[in-house]
Amino acid sequence: MAETNDQPDMEPAIQELKNVRETLSPAEWRDARIYRHIDEYKLDYTLIATKISSGQVHYYVPDTGVFEPLKLQG
Repeated sequence: MAETNDQPDMEPAIQELKNVRETLSPAEWRDARIYRHIDEYKLDYTLIATKISSGQVHYYVPDTGVFEPLKLQG
């Protein structure tokens, strides 16, 4: 029996995030990771990285192709 994927439409999104992660400059970014999470009742993936110059954590926005500062709520 062939292996099935519960989220076949997510594979392109994951691959896009992996491609972006591979292009990050080690001189500018560190600790780049792809996180899986539930967003609005669906499984989603987010690329998170720390900008070395500021020490601030950013997340990648696929729609705009840029990293935005992550606002953490306490």
